[in-house]
Amino acid sequence: MSPRSNQFSNASPSSSERSYLLLAIGLLVLYVFPYVWLGEGAYLTIHDNLDSDFLYLYLLKITGTAFDFDLNTIIPNAMSGGPFTGIPRSAFRTGINLEVLSFWLLPPYAAQVVNFAAVHGIGFLGMYLLAKKYLLLAPKWAFTRVAIAFLFALVPCYTVHGASVSGQPLLLFAFLNLLHHKSRWTDWLIVLFFPFYSFFVWAGLFICIALGVIGVIGMINKRSLSWPYVLGLLLLSIVYLASEWELIYAFVHQTYVSERVEFDFSQLRSMKVLDSLRRSADLFVWPMFNTGAFLTVGILTVAGVGAWRAYQRSDRRAVWWLVGLPVVAGVFCLIHGFYHYLVVWLGDSSLGMKFRVFQFDRFYFLLPTLWFCLFALALYQFRANSRWNRLVLAGQFVLMIVANKEWCINVGKMTGFVTEAQYPSFRAFFAEKQFAQIRAYIARPQADYRVICLGMHPSVAQFNGFYTLDSYQNNYPLPYKHAFRKIIATELEKGTRQMRVYYDAYACRVYLYTAELGMNYLFGKTQNESVSHLQINTNALKALNGEYVVSAVPIRNAAANQLRLEKVFDEPESYWRIWLYRVQ
Repeated sequence: MSPRSNQFSNASPSSSERSYLLLAIGLLVLYVFPYVWLGEGAYLTIHDNLDSDFLYLYLLKITGTAFDFDLNTIIPNAMSGGPFTGIPRSAFRTGINLEVLSFWLLPPYAAQVVNFAAVHGIGFLGMYLLAKKYLLLAPKWAFTRVAIAFLFALVPCYTVHGASVSGQPLLLFAFLNLLHHKSRWTDWLIVLFFPFYSFFVWAGLFICIALGVIGVIGMINKRSLSWPYVLGLLLLSIVYLASEWELIYAFVHQTYVSERVEFDFSQLRSMKVLDSLRRSADLFVWPMFNTGAFLTVGILTVAGVGAWRAYQRSDRRAVWWLVGLPVVAGVFCLIHGFYHYLVVWLGDSSLGMKFRVFQFDRFYFLLPTLWFCLFALALYQFRANSRWNRLVLAGQFVLMIVANKEWCINVGKMTGFVTEAQYPSFRAFFAEKQFAQIRAYIARPQADYRVICLGMHPSVAQFNGFYTLDSYQNNYPLPYKHAFRKIIATELEKGTRQMRVYYDAYACRVYLYTAELGMNYLFGKTQNESVSHLQINTNALKALNGEYVVSAVPIRNAAANQLRLEKVFDEPESYWRIWLYRVQ
Protein backbone atom coordinates (compact mmCIF):
# COMPACT_ATOMS: atom_id res chain seq x y z
CA MET A 1 0.00 0.00 0.00
CA SER A 2 1.61 3.23 -1.09
CA PRO A 3 0.40 6.83 -1.23
CA ARG A 4 -1.13 8.07 -4.45
CA SER A 5 0.17 11.58 -3.91
CA ASN A 6 2.20 13.44 -1.38
CA GLN A 7 0.61 16.78 -2.12
CA PHE A 8 -1.71 16.80 0.87
CA SER A 9 -0.21 14.14 3.08
CA ASN A 10 1.21 16.55 5.64
CA ALA A 11 -1.38 19.28 5.35
CA SER A 12 -3.07 20.43 8.52
CA PRO A 13 -6.79 19.68 8.83
CA SER A 14 -9.04 22.29 7.30
CA SER A 15 -11.63 24.05 9.41
CA SER A 16 -14.34 21.77 8.04
CA GLU A 17 -12.25 18.70 8.75
CA ARG A 18 -11.64 19.91 12.28
CA SER A 19 -15.40 20.21 12.67
CA TYR A 20 -15.82 16.62 11.43
CA LEU A 21 -13.16 15.47 13.86
CA LEU A 22 -14.79 17.23 16.78
CA LEU A 23 -18.15 15.73 15.83
CA ALA A 24 -16.64 12.23 15.59
CA ILE A 25 -14.88 12.63 18.93
CA GLY A 26 -18.13 13.82 20.47
CA LEU A 27 -19.92 10.75 19.12
CA LEU A 28 -17.19 8.52 20.53
CA VAL A 29 -17.73 10.15 23.93
CA LEU A 30 -21.41 9.23 23.57
CA TYR A 31 -20.29 5.70 22.70
CA VAL A 32 -18.47 5.46 26.03
CA PHE A 33 -21.16 7.37 27.95
CA PRO A 34 -23.48 4.42 28.83
CA TYR A 35 -20.61 2.68 30.62
CA VAL A 36 -19.89 5.80 32.67
CA TRP A 37 -23.53 6.63 33.35
CA LEU A 38 -24.52 3.11 34.41
CA GLY A 39 -21.30 2.45 36.29
CA GLU A 40 -21.23 -1.10 37.63
CA GLY A 41 -24.86 -1.33 36.55
CA ALA A 42 -23.63 -1.71 32.97
CA TYR A 43 -23.63 -5.02 31.18
CA LEU A 44 -20.25 -6.36 30.11
CA THR A 45 -19.91 -9.30 27.74
CA ILE A 46 -19.62 -12.52 29.72
CA HIS A 47 -18.39 -14.99 27.10
CA ASP A 48 -14.58 -14.97 26.92
CA ASN A 49 -14.56 -11.82 29.03
CA LEU A 50 -16.08 -11.79 32.52
CA ASP A 51 -15.87 -15.57 32.62
CA SER A 52 -12.16 -15.61 31.77
CA ASP A 53 -9.87 -12.92 30.33
CA PHE A 54 -11.22 -10.09 32.47
CA LEU A 55 -10.94 -12.33 35.52
CA TYR A 56 -7.34 -13.27 34.68
CA LEU A 57 -6.31 -9.62 34.79
CA TYR A 58 -8.01 -9.12 38.14
CA LEU A 59 -6.54 -12.33 39.57
CA LEU A 60 -3.05 -10.98 38.96
CA LYS A 61 -3.95 -8.03 41.17
CA ILE A 62 -5.58 -9.85 44.07
CA THR A 63 -2.85 -12.51 44.16
CA GLY A 64 -0.06 -9.91 44.08
CA THR A 65 1.53 -11.60 41.06
CA ALA A 66 0.99 -8.90 38.43
CA PHE A 67 4.70 -8.08 38.29
CA ASP A 68 6.04 -11.48 39.30
CA PHE A 69 8.38 -12.79 36.60
CA ASP A 70 9.48 -15.97 38.34
CA LEU A 71 8.69 -18.99 36.16
CA ASN A 72 8.14 -21.06 39.30
CA THR A 73 5.37 -18.83 40.64
CA ILE A 74 1.99 -20.53 40.95
CA ILE A 75 -1.42 -18.88 41.21
CA PRO A 76 -3.40 -21.06 43.65
CA ASN A 77 -6.83 -19.45 43.34
CA ALA A 78 -7.99 -21.82 40.61
CA MET A 79 -7.43 -25.51 39.90
CA SER A 80 -5.63 -26.16 43.16
CA GLY A 81 -6.50 -28.90 45.59
CA GLY A 82 -5.14 -32.25 46.66
CA PRO A 83 -1.77 -32.73 44.93
CA PHE A 84 -2.35 -29.76 42.60
CA THR A 85 -1.03 -26.35 43.62
CA GLY A 86 -2.59 -24.15 40.94
CA ILE A 87 -1.78 -22.60 37.58
CA PRO A 88 1.71 -21.40 36.53
CA ARG A 89 2.02 -17.61 36.45
CA SER A 90 3.53 -17.93 32.96
CA ALA A 91 0.12 -19.02 31.64
CA PHE A 92 -1.23 -15.51 32.34
CA ARG A 93 -0.63 -12.11 30.76
CA THR A 94 2.83 -10.62 31.13
CA GLY A 95 3.34 -8.03 33.86
CA ILE A 96 4.84 -5.51 31.44
CA ASN A 97 1.53 -4.87 29.74
CA LEU A 98 -0.52 -1.69 30.00
CA GLU A 99 -3.74 -3.60 30.63
CA VAL A 100 -2.20 -5.46 33.55
CA LEU A 101 -0.95 -2.12 34.88
CA SER A 102 -4.40 -0.53 34.53
CA PHE A 103 -6.05 -3.35 36.50
CA TRP A 104 -3.37 -3.06 39.16
CA LEU A 105 -3.88 0.70 39.51
CA LEU A 106 -7.67 0.93 39.22
CA PRO A 107 -10.77 -0.87 40.49
CA PRO A 108 -11.69 -3.60 37.98
CA TYR A 109 -14.74 -1.92 36.45
CA ALA A 110 -12.94 1.43 36.14
CA ALA A 111 -10.01 -0.34 34.48
CA GLN A 112 -12.43 -1.92 32.01
CA VAL A 113 -13.99 1.43 31.09
CA VAL A 114 -10.60 3.17 30.76
CA ASN A 115 -9.37 0.40 28.47
CA PHE A 116 -12.63 0.47 26.51
CA ALA A 117 -12.19 4.19 25.82
CA ALA A 118 -8.48 3.79 25.03
CA VAL A 119 -8.96 0.85 22.66
CA HIS A 120 -11.66 2.56 20.62
CA GLY A 121 -9.88 5.92 20.73
CA ILE A 122 -6.69 4.33 19.37
CA GLY A 123 -8.77 2.71 16.62
CA PHE A 124 -10.16 6.10 15.58
CA LEU A 125 -6.79 7.87 15.64
CA GLY A 126 -4.99 5.11 13.75
CA MET A 127 -7.53 4.72 10.97
CA TYR A 128 -7.81 8.48 10.56
CA LEU A 129 -4.05 8.93 10.17
CA LEU A 130 -3.81 5.95 7.82
CA ALA A 131 -6.66 7.22 5.66
CA LYS A 132 -5.38 10.79 5.61
CA LYS A 133 -1.88 9.91 4.50
CA TYR A 134 -2.24 6.69 2.51
CA LEU A 135 -5.84 6.02 1.51
CA LEU A 136 -7.85 9.22 0.98
CA LEU A 137 -5.37 12.07 0.73
CA ALA A 138 -7.06 15.02 -0.93
CA PRO A 139 -8.93 17.61 1.20
CA LYS A 140 -12.22 16.77 -0.53
CA TRP A 141 -12.14 13.38 1.21
CA ALA A 142 -12.09 14.92 4.69
CA PHE A 143 -15.62 13.85 5.62
CA THR A 144 -15.17 10.32 4.28
CA ARG A 145 -11.90 9.61 6.04
CA VAL A 146 -13.20 10.92 9.37
CA ALA A 147 -16.36 8.85 8.91
CA ILE A 148 -14.38 5.69 8.12
CA ALA A 149 -12.16 6.27 11.14
CA PHE A 150 -15.24 6.69 13.31
CA LEU A 151 -16.84 3.53 11.93
CA PHE A 152 -13.64 1.57 12.52
CA ALA A 153 -13.60 2.85 16.10
CA LEU A 154 -17.01 1.21 16.53
CA VAL A 155 -15.65 -2.25 15.71
CA PRO A 156 -16.77 -4.25 18.78
CA CYS A 157 -13.43 -5.92 19.48
CA TYR A 158 -12.76 -7.37 22.93
CA THR A 159 -11.25 -4.77 25.23
CA VAL A 160 -9.29 -7.47 27.10
CA HIS A 161 -7.11 -7.88 24.01
CA GLY A 162 -5.96 -4.28 24.31
CA ALA A 163 -5.09 -2.68 20.98
CA SER A 164 -4.41 -6.04 19.32
CA VAL A 165 -7.15 -5.28 16.78
CA SER A 166 -7.92 -1.58 17.05
CA GLY A 167 -4.24 -0.54 17.07
CA GLN A 168 -3.36 -2.19 13.76
CA PRO A 169 -4.12 0.85 11.55
CA LEU A 170 -1.91 3.04 13.77
CA LEU A 171 0.90 0.48 13.59
CA LEU A 172 0.49 0.14 9.81
CA PHE A 173 0.59 3.94 9.49
CA ALA A 174 3.90 3.99 11.38
CA PHE A 175 5.41 1.20 9.26
CA LEU A 176 4.34 2.79 5.97
CA ASN A 177 6.07 5.95 7.09
CA LEU A 178 9.21 3.89 7.72
CA LEU A 179 8.87 2.20 4.34
CA HIS A 180 8.62 5.49 2.49
CA HIS A 181 11.37 7.17 4.55
CA LYS A 182 8.91 9.69 6.01
CA SER A 183 9.17 8.58 9.61
CA ARG A 184 9.22 10.76 12.70
CA TRP A 185 10.12 9.88 16.26
CA THR A 186 6.45 9.24 16.96
CA ASP A 187 6.45 6.34 14.48
CA TRP A 188 9.26 4.64 16.38
CA LEU A 189 7.38 5.28 19.61
CA ILE A 190 4.30 3.54 18.20
CA VAL A 191 6.38 0.53 17.17
CA LEU A 192 8.08 0.41 20.55
CA PHE A 193 4.93 0.61 22.68
CA PHE A 194 2.49 -1.44 20.58
CA PRO A 195 3.57 -4.83 22.05
CA PHE A 196 2.89 -3.51 25.55
CA TYR A 197 -0.77 -2.91 24.74
CA SER A 198 -1.50 -5.96 22.63
CA PHE A 199 -1.22 -9.71 22.96
CA PHE A 200 1.34 -11.75 21.03
CA VAL A 201 -0.62 -15.02 21.15
CA TRP A 202 -3.80 -13.55 19.73
CA ALA A 203 -2.53 -11.10 17.15
CA GLY A 204 1.13 -10.11 17.59
CA LEU A 205 2.69 -12.98 15.65
CA PHE A 206 0.30 -12.54 12.74
CA ILE A 207 0.80 -8.79 12.68
CA CYS A 208 4.56 -9.32 12.41
CA ILE A 209 4.10 -11.81 9.56
CA ALA A 210 1.72 -9.48 7.71
CA LEU A 211 4.08 -6.51 8.11
CA GLY A 212 6.92 -8.66 6.85
CA VAL A 213 4.96 -9.50 3.68
CA ILE A 214 3.91 -5.87 3.17
CA GLY A 215 7.53 -4.76 3.58
CA VAL A 216 8.84 -7.30 1.07
CA ILE A 217 6.22 -6.34 -1.52
CA GLY A 218 6.82 -2.63 -0.94
CA MET A 219 10.58 -2.92 -1.25
CA ILE A 220 10.31 -5.05 -4.39
CA ASN A 221 8.07 -2.40 -5.96
CA LYS A 222 10.47 0.36 -4.93
CA ARG A 223 13.45 -1.79 -5.92
CA SER A 224 15.33 -0.64 -2.89
CA LEU A 225 15.86 -1.85 0.66
CA SER A 226 14.20 0.24 3.34
CA TRP A 227 16.44 -0.14 6.37
CA PRO A 228 14.11 1.86 8.64
CA TYR A 229 11.31 -0.61 7.85
CA VAL A 230 13.55 -3.63 8.46
CA LEU A 231 14.81 -2.17 11.74
CA GLY A 232 11.25 -1.27 12.74
CA LEU A 233 10.05 -4.83 12.17
CA LEU A 234 13.07 -6.18 14.03
CA LEU A 235 12.33 -3.81 16.94
CA LEU A 236 8.66 -4.85 17.03
CA SER A 237 9.57 -8.55 17.06
CA ILE A 238 12.23 -8.16 19.76
CA VAL A 239 9.95 -6.12 22.01
CA TYR A 240 7.18 -8.71 21.59
CA LEU A 241 9.60 -11.49 22.53
CA ALA A 242 10.84 -9.49 25.51
CA SER A 243 7.36 -8.55 26.74
CA GLU A 244 5.93 -12.08 26.41
CA TRP A 245 9.11 -13.98 27.25
CA GLU A 246 7.51 -16.03 30.05
CA LEU A 247 4.76 -17.45 27.87
CA ILE A 248 7.07 -18.01 24.90
CA TYR A 249 9.71 -19.68 27.06
CA ALA A 250 7.11 -21.98 28.63
CA PHE A 251 5.79 -22.86 25.15
CA VAL A 252 9.20 -23.58 23.61
CA HIS A 253 10.67 -25.45 26.58
CA GLN A 254 7.40 -27.02 27.79
CA THR A 255 8.00 -26.13 31.44
CA TYR A 256 4.77 -28.03 32.07
CA VAL A 257 2.55 -30.23 29.89
CA SER A 258 -0.45 -28.15 28.89
CA GLU A 259 -3.94 -29.57 28.51
CA ARG A 260 -3.81 -28.16 24.99
CA VAL A 261 -1.74 -31.15 23.85
CA GLU A 262 -4.99 -33.14 24.03
CA PHE A 263 -6.95 -30.78 21.79
CA ASP A 264 -8.58 -33.17 19.33
CA PHE A 265 -9.46 -31.14 16.27
CA SER A 266 -10.89 -34.18 14.51
CA GLN A 267 -13.69 -34.16 17.11
CA LEU A 268 -13.92 -30.43 17.75
CA ARG A 269 -14.42 -29.60 14.09
CA SER A 270 -16.09 -31.41 11.25
CA MET A 271 -13.71 -33.16 8.85
CA LYS A 272 -16.12 -32.62 5.95
CA VAL A 273 -14.77 -30.24 3.33
CA LEU A 274 -18.18 -28.64 2.83
CA ASP A 275 -18.44 -27.82 6.53
CA SER A 276 -14.95 -26.29 6.49
CA LEU A 277 -15.87 -24.17 3.48
CA ARG A 278 -19.03 -23.05 5.29
CA ARG A 279 -16.96 -22.18 8.35
CA SER A 280 -14.62 -20.11 6.18
CA ALA A 281 -17.53 -18.39 4.43
CA ASP A 282 -19.15 -17.50 7.76
CA LEU A 283 -15.91 -15.88 8.92
CA PHE A 284 -15.61 -14.01 5.62
CA VAL A 285 -19.09 -12.52 5.95
CA TRP A 286 -19.02 -12.02 9.73
CA PRO A 287 -15.54 -11.89 11.37
CA MET A 288 -14.80 -13.70 14.64
CA PHE A 289 -16.68 -12.30 17.67
CA ASN A 290 -13.54 -11.52 19.70
CA THR A 291 -11.81 -9.70 16.83
CA GLY A 292 -14.74 -7.45 16.07
CA ALA A 293 -17.79 -9.06 14.52
CA PHE A 294 -19.74 -7.07 11.92
CA LEU A 295 -21.43 -7.78 8.61
CA THR A 296 -19.01 -7.28 5.70
CA VAL A 297 -21.52 -7.66 2.86
CA GLY A 298 -21.94 -3.89 2.49
CA ILE A 299 -18.19 -3.32 2.18
CA LEU A 300 -17.91 -6.21 -0.30
CA THR A 301 -20.70 -4.78 -2.42
CA VAL A 302 -19.13 -1.32 -2.54
CA ALA A 303 -15.75 -2.90 -3.35
CA GLY A 304 -17.28 -4.91 -6.19
CA VAL A 305 -18.95 -1.86 -7.74
CA GLY A 306 -15.77 0.17 -7.21
CA ALA A 307 -13.65 -2.49 -8.89
CA TRP A 308 -15.96 -2.43 -11.91
CA ARG A 309 -15.74 1.36 -12.17
CA ALA A 310 -11.95 1.18 -11.88
CA TYR A 311 -11.85 -1.49 -14.58
CA GLN A 312 -13.91 0.69 -16.89
CA ARG A 313 -11.38 3.49 -16.36
CA SER A 314 -8.50 1.07 -16.97
CA ASP A 315 -7.19 1.78 -13.47
CA ARG A 316 -5.41 -1.54 -13.04
CA ARG A 317 -3.81 -0.54 -9.76
CA ALA A 318 -7.18 0.16 -8.16
CA VAL A 319 -8.64 -3.08 -9.53
CA TRP A 320 -5.68 -4.97 -8.07
CA TRP A 321 -6.34 -3.56 -4.60
CA LEU A 322 -10.13 -3.89 -4.71
CA VAL A 323 -9.95 -7.51 -5.85
CA GLY A 324 -6.74 -8.46 -4.05
CA LEU A 325 -7.77 -7.44 -0.51
CA PRO A 326 -10.95 -9.60 -0.51
CA VAL A 327 -8.85 -12.46 -1.87
CA VAL A 328 -6.39 -12.02 1.02
CA ALA A 329 -9.33 -11.95 3.46
CA GLY A 330 -10.62 -15.14 1.85
CA VAL A 331 -7.22 -16.81 2.30
CA PHE A 332 -7.19 -15.86 5.99
CA CYS A 333 -10.66 -17.38 6.38
CA LEU A 334 -9.67 -20.56 4.54
CA ILE A 335 -6.61 -20.94 6.78
CA HIS A 336 -8.92 -20.86 9.79
CA GLY A 337 -11.54 -23.09 8.20
CA PHE A 338 -9.06 -25.81 7.20
CA TYR A 339 -6.42 -25.45 9.92
CA HIS A 340 -7.64 -28.55 11.75
CA TYR A 341 -6.79 -30.73 8.74
CA LEU A 342 -3.13 -29.79 9.13
CA VAL A 343 -3.17 -30.45 12.88
CA VAL A 344 -4.83 -33.86 12.42
CA TRP A 345 -2.40 -34.76 9.62
CA LEU A 346 0.63 -33.85 11.75
CA GLY A 347 -0.75 -36.01 14.54
CA ASP A 348 1.27 -36.47 17.71
CA SER A 349 4.58 -35.46 16.17
CA SER A 350 6.60 -32.72 17.83
CA LEU A 351 5.51 -30.25 15.15
CA GLY A 352 1.92 -31.44 15.45
CA MET A 353 1.98 -30.72 19.17
CA LYS A 354 3.23 -27.19 18.53
CA PHE A 355 0.47 -26.52 16.01
CA ARG A 356 -2.08 -27.98 18.43
CA VAL A 357 -0.96 -25.98 21.47
CA PHE A 358 -0.44 -22.68 19.62
CA GLN A 359 -3.15 -21.92 17.06
CA PHE A 360 -1.36 -20.61 14.00
CA ASP A 361 -4.62 -19.88 12.19
CA ARG A 362 -5.37 -16.57 13.87
CA PHE A 363 -4.74 -14.40 10.83
CA TYR A 364 -8.43 -13.53 11.17
CA PHE A 365 -7.37 -10.97 13.80
CA LEU A 366 -6.20 -8.88 10.83
CA LEU A 367 -9.61 -8.86 9.14
CA PRO A 368 -11.20 -5.69 10.63
CA THR A 369 -8.31 -3.49 9.51
CA LEU A 370 -8.25 -5.17 6.11
CA TRP A 371 -11.99 -4.67 5.58
CA PHE A 372 -11.90 -0.98 6.46
CA CYS A 373 -8.86 -0.31 4.28
CA LEU A 374 -10.82 -1.96 1.48
CA PHE A 375 -13.83 0.21 2.34
CA ALA A 376 -11.78 3.41 2.02
CA LEU A 377 -10.21 2.33 -1.28
CA ALA A 378 -13.62 1.34 -2.65
CA LEU A 379 -15.21 4.68 -1.78
CA TYR A 380 -12.32 6.43 -3.55
CA GLN A 381 -13.79 5.14 -6.83
CA PHE A 382 -16.84 7.36 -6.35
CA ARG A 383 -17.20 11.10 -6.19
CA ALA A 384 -16.29 12.55 -2.80
CA ASN A 385 -19.20 13.88 -0.74
CA SER A 386 -21.75 12.47 -3.19
CA ARG A 387 -25.15 11.31 -2.01
CA TRP A 388 -24.13 7.72 -2.82
CA ASN A 389 -20.99 8.09 -0.71
CA ARG A 390 -22.86 9.34 2.32
CA LEU A 391 -25.64 6.80 1.91
CA VAL A 392 -23.10 3.97 1.98
CA LEU A 393 -21.41 5.41 5.08
CA ALA A 394 -24.79 5.78 6.79
CA GLY A 395 -25.66 2.18 5.93
CA GLN A 396 -22.37 0.94 7.38
CA PHE A 397 -23.02 3.01 10.49
CA VAL A 398 -26.32 1.19 11.02
CA LEU A 399 -24.55 -2.16 10.56
CA MET A 400 -21.90 -1.21 13.13
CA ILE A 401 -24.50 -0.14 15.69
CA VAL A 402 -26.37 -3.42 15.23
CA ALA A 403 -23.08 -5.32 15.60
CA ASN A 404 -22.36 -3.61 18.94
CA LYS A 405 -24.57 -5.93 20.99
CA GLU A 406 -23.03 -4.96 24.34
CA TRP A 407 -23.49 -1.25 23.68
CA CYS A 408 -27.07 -1.74 22.50
CA ILE A 409 -27.86 -3.71 25.65
CA ASN A 410 -26.54 -0.87 27.79
CA VAL A 411 -28.57 1.69 25.90
CA GLY A 412 -31.52 -0.61 26.56
CA LYS A 413 -30.64 -0.60 30.27
CA MET A 414 -30.49 3.20 30.29
CA THR A 415 -33.92 3.45 28.69
CA GLY A 416 -35.48 0.67 30.76
CA PHE A 417 -36.07 -1.77 27.89
CA VAL A 418 -33.50 -4.32 29.16
CA THR A 419 -33.75 -5.88 32.61
CA GLU A 420 -31.20 -7.45 34.94
CA ALA A 421 -32.87 -10.82 34.47
CA GLN A 422 -32.19 -10.64 30.74
CA TYR A 423 -28.61 -9.36 30.91
CA PRO A 424 -26.96 -9.12 34.34
CA SER A 425 -24.92 -6.03 35.08
CA PHE A 426 -21.32 -6.17 36.21
CA ARG A 427 -22.52 -5.60 39.79
CA ALA A 428 -25.20 -8.28 39.62
CA PHE A 429 -22.94 -10.81 37.91
CA PHE A 430 -20.10 -10.64 40.42
CA ALA A 431 -22.49 -10.13 43.36
CA GLU A 432 -19.86 -8.95 45.82
CA LYS A 433 -22.33 -8.32 48.69
CA GLN A 434 -23.82 -11.77 48.36
CA PHE A 435 -20.45 -13.52 48.27
CA ALA A 436 -19.29 -11.47 51.23
CA GLN A 437 -22.20 -13.04 53.13
CA ILE A 438 -21.12 -16.51 52.02
CA ARG A 439 -17.54 -15.76 53.03
CA ALA A 440 -18.70 -14.56 56.45
CA TYR A 441 -20.91 -17.61 56.90
CA ILE A 442 -18.06 -20.05 56.23
CA ALA A 443 -15.86 -17.92 58.50
CA ARG A 444 -12.54 -19.47 57.52
CA PRO A 445 -9.57 -18.14 55.55
CA GLN A 446 -10.46 -18.66 51.90
CA ALA A 447 -7.11 -20.29 51.16
CA ASP A 448 -7.98 -23.10 53.61
CA TYR A 449 -10.83 -24.64 51.62
CA ARG A 450 -11.90 -25.23 48.02
CA VAL A 451 -15.27 -24.68 46.37
CA ILE A 452 -16.81 -25.88 43.13
CA CYS A 453 -19.61 -24.07 41.28
CA LEU A 454 -22.77 -25.39 39.66
CA GLY A 455 -24.97 -23.50 37.22
CA MET A 456 -22.69 -20.46 37.21
CA HIS A 457 -19.28 -19.40 35.97
CA PRO A 458 -16.47 -20.10 38.49
CA SER A 459 -15.11 -16.64 37.71
CA VAL A 460 -17.82 -15.20 39.99
CA ALA A 461 -16.44 -17.05 43.01
CA GLN A 462 -12.84 -16.39 41.96
CA PHE A 463 -13.52 -12.65 41.63
CA ASN A 464 -14.71 -12.72 45.24
CA GLY A 465 -11.55 -14.38 46.51
CA PHE A 466 -12.71 -18.00 46.66
CA TYR A 467 -10.36 -20.78 45.65
CA THR A 468 -12.14 -22.90 43.07
CA LEU A 469 -11.56 -26.38 41.72
CA ASP A 470 -13.31 -25.45 38.49
CA SER A 471 -12.24 -22.69 36.12
CA TYR A 472 -12.16 -21.47 32.55
CA GLN A 473 -8.48 -21.52 31.58
CA ASN A 474 -7.02 -21.79 28.11
CA ASN A 475 -3.69 -23.07 29.41
CA TYR A 476 -3.11 -25.20 32.52
CA PRO A 477 -1.33 -28.45 33.48
CA LEU A 478 -2.77 -31.53 31.77
CA PRO A 479 -2.94 -33.82 34.87
CA TYR A 480 -5.56 -31.55 36.41
CA LYS A 481 -7.91 -32.15 33.49
CA HIS A 482 -7.83 -35.89 34.17
CA ALA A 483 -8.20 -35.55 37.94
CA PHE A 484 -11.21 -33.24 37.60
CA ARG A 485 -12.88 -35.48 35.02
CA LYS A 486 -13.33 -38.17 37.67
CA ILE A 487 -15.76 -35.86 39.48
CA ILE A 488 -18.05 -35.47 36.47
CA ALA A 489 -17.43 -38.78 34.65
CA THR A 490 -20.94 -40.14 35.21
CA GLU A 491 -22.59 -36.86 34.22
CA LEU A 492 -20.53 -36.74 31.03
CA GLU A 493 -21.69 -40.26 30.15
CA LYS A 494 -25.31 -39.30 30.81
CA GLY A 495 -25.02 -36.07 28.84
CA THR A 496 -24.82 -35.37 25.14
CA ARG A 497 -21.94 -36.32 22.89
CA GLN A 498 -21.29 -32.60 22.40
CA MET A 499 -20.70 -32.17 26.13
CA ARG A 500 -18.31 -35.15 26.29
CA VAL A 501 -16.37 -33.97 23.28
CA TYR A 502 -16.23 -30.43 24.64
CA TYR A 503 -14.52 -31.69 27.77
CA ASP A 504 -12.39 -34.55 26.46
CA ALA A 505 -11.24 -32.86 23.27
CA TYR A 506 -11.04 -29.29 24.59
CA ALA A 507 -11.48 -28.88 28.38
CA CYS A 508 -10.67 -25.20 28.65
CA ARG A 509 -13.90 -24.99 30.61
CA VAL A 510 -13.26 -27.31 33.53
CA TYR A 511 -16.78 -27.00 34.92
CA LEU A 512 -19.16 -29.12 36.97
CA TYR A 513 -21.15 -30.31 33.95
CA THR A 514 -24.47 -32.07 34.48
CA ALA A 515 -26.68 -33.85 31.98
CA GLU A 516 -29.71 -31.87 33.17
CA LEU A 517 -28.21 -28.40 32.81
CA GLY A 518 -26.11 -29.19 29.78
CA MET A 519 -23.60 -26.59 28.62
CA ASN A 520 -25.37 -23.63 30.20
CA TYR A 521 -23.53 -21.80 32.98
CA LEU A 522 -25.84 -18.85 33.61
CA PHE A 523 -28.85 -19.70 35.76
CA GLY A 524 -30.24 -16.58 37.37
CA LYS A 525 -32.69 -16.56 40.27
CA THR A 526 -35.63 -15.81 37.99
CA GLN A 527 -35.19 -19.00 35.98
CA ASN A 528 -36.30 -21.48 38.67
CA GLU A 529 -34.14 -24.32 37.40
CA SER A 530 -33.09 -27.28 39.54
CA VAL A 531 -31.10 -30.52 39.39
CA SER A 532 -32.85 -33.70 40.48
CA HIS A 533 -30.57 -36.51 39.28
CA LEU A 534 -27.05 -35.30 40.00
CA GLN A 535 -24.40 -38.03 40.06
CA ILE A 536 -20.94 -36.79 40.93
CA ASN A 537 -17.99 -38.71 42.30
CA THR A 538 -17.84 -37.23 45.77
CA ASN A 539 -14.69 -39.18 46.62
CA ALA A 540 -12.91 -37.59 43.64
CA LEU A 541 -14.19 -34.22 44.82
CA LYS A 542 -12.80 -34.87 48.30
CA ALA A 543 -9.47 -35.99 46.80
CA LEU A 544 -9.11 -32.44 45.47
CA ASN A 545 -10.06 -31.04 48.89
CA GLY A 546 -13.45 -29.85 47.66
CA GLU A 547 -15.50 -28.84 50.70
CA TYR A 548 -18.33 -26.68 49.35
CA VAL A 549 -20.58 -26.58 46.30
CA VAL A 550 -21.68 -23.06 45.38
CA SER A 551 -24.79 -23.69 43.32
CA ALA A 552 -27.05 -21.34 41.38
CA VAL A 553 -29.74 -24.04 41.35
CA PRO A 554 -31.12 -26.31 44.09
CA ILE A 555 -29.85 -29.91 44.09
CA ARG A 556 -32.90 -32.06 44.85
CA ASN A 557 -30.89 -35.22 45.52
CA ALA A 558 -28.08 -33.57 47.47
CA ALA A 559 -27.97 -36.29 50.14
CA ALA A 560 -27.37 -38.99 47.52
CA ASN A 561 -24.21 -37.11 46.55
CA GLN A 562 -23.06 -36.68 50.16
CA LEU A 563 -23.94 -33.00 50.09
CA ARG A 564 -25.68 -31.12 52.91
CA LEU A 565 -27.46 -27.83 52.35
CA GLU A 566 -25.94 -25.20 54.62
CA LYS A 567 -27.87 -22.07 53.66
CA VAL A 568 -29.57 -20.27 50.78
CA PHE A 569 -28.23 -16.79 50.04
CA ASP A 570 -30.27 -14.14 48.28
CA GLU A 571 -29.41 -10.50 47.81
CA PRO A 572 -31.43 -7.85 45.93
CA GLU A 573 -28.57 -6.61 43.73
CA SER A 574 -27.38 -10.11 42.77
CA TYR A 575 -28.27 -11.98 39.61
CA TRP A 576 -27.99 -15.24 41.55
CA ARG A 577 -29.72 -17.15 44.30
CA ILE A 578 -26.99 -19.28 45.88
CA TRP A 579 -27.46 -22.66 47.52
CA LEU A 580 -24.37 -23.47 49.59
CA TYR A 581 -23.76 -27.18 50.09
CA ARG A 582 -21.16 -28.77 52.36
CA VAL A 583 -19.41 -31.96 51.22
CA GLN A 584 -19.92 -34.68 53.83
